[in-house]
Amino acid sequence: MTFRKTVILICSLLIFAMFILPEALAENSCLDCHEKLTVFNETEKLFNDIRVKHMTRDVSCSVECHANTLDKIAKSNYEQWTKSKHALLGVTCDKCHGGDAGSGVKETAHTGIYRSSDARSSVYYRNVPETCGKCHADELKNFKNSAHFQKLEALKQAPTCNTCHVSHEFNILDIKEFHGLCNNCHNSEMRIAPSDAPDKAILALQNADKLKSEIKKAQDAITQAKKEGLDVSVARDELSKAESIRDNLPVIWHSFDLPSFEKLITDGLNAARQSQKEAGMQTAEAPSTPGFGIILSLAGFSIIYVSIIYSRRK
Repeated sequence: MTFRKTVILICSLLIFAMFILPEALAENSCLDCHEKLTVFNETEKLFNDIRVKHMTRDVSCSVECHANTLDKIAKSNYEQWTKSKHALLGVTCDKCHGGDAGSGVKETAHTGIYRSSDARSSVYYRNVPETCGKCHADELKNFKNSAHFQKLEALKQAPTCNTCHVSHEFNILDIKEFHGLCNNCHNSEMRIAPSDAPDKAILALQNADKLKSEIKKAQDAITQAKKEGLDVSVARDELSKAESIRDNLPVIWHSFDLPSFEKLITDGLNAARQSQKEAGMQTAEAPSTPGFGIILSLAGFSIIYVSIIYSRRK
C-alpha cells in the first residue's frame, strides 16, 4: 500500500470513529444498559484500546498477543463484544438478537428476543446462518452449498457459524486451532466422513498461506522489473488473477469443499509463479536426479560385476 493510500485510510478511519460511529451508537439502549451491568476497569480499557488499534491493521488479538489476558478479563457477553470487530464497526446487539434498541424500557427493548434455545430466536443454532447472512451474504451463499448446511437443515447435529466464530467474539480461527475443532466431529469414533478432514483442512490453509507468499514474491519481482524498465503488463495480469483468488478464498472456504478449495489455490499458485516468470524473476532449479533407466543400468552392471568376481573365486 502506498504512503498516500495509507494516509487516506487512516483519515477515513478517524472520521468514521469521530463522527459516524458515535452518532450511530449514541442512542442504543442495548449498549447503555449492558455496559452498566459489568465493571470495565482501567486494565480492561487499556487492553481494549490496544486491541482496537491492532484490528485497524487487521491484526487479530483474539488469537495472538493478548488472548490469554483478555479471555480472563472478559466475563460477560458485553465485554466479549467490546473486543470484537463487530464493536469496532458498530454492529450492536440488536443486529443479531433483535429487539428495540431505541427503547429505554427493559420490556420494550427486549420485544421479540428469545432465548437461544428457542426455535423462534434469531440466534437459535439453525437460524444463525440466516442471521449472519444479513451482512455476510456471500459467506451464507457458499455455506448453503456445504454438507454442513445440509445436515443443519435436516435437523441433525452440524456446525453453524458460531461453531467456528464464537458468539460475541466473532474471532477468525488460527490454522493451529482447526484440527481440534474439526476433530470434534470428524474422528474415527463418531464415524463422520471424511475422518481425515482436520488434516486436509490444515493442509489447505497452509497452502493458502503459500499462495500469499508467492503473490508477495511476484509483487516484488514486478517492482524490480519496473525499475529496470521492463514491460510488466503480462506479469500484472497474472498477478491480478492470483490476487483475485487469494481475496476470494475466505468466502469460498465456507462451502467446506476442500478439493475445490485446493484446486483454486493451485490455480492461484500457478498464476503467481507465472507472474514471477513474466517479470523476469530467476527461480532456482531443482537438482537433477538420475533417471530410472540409468539407475537400472548401473544396477545391472553391478550385478554382472559381482557375478564375475564370484565365479573367479570358485
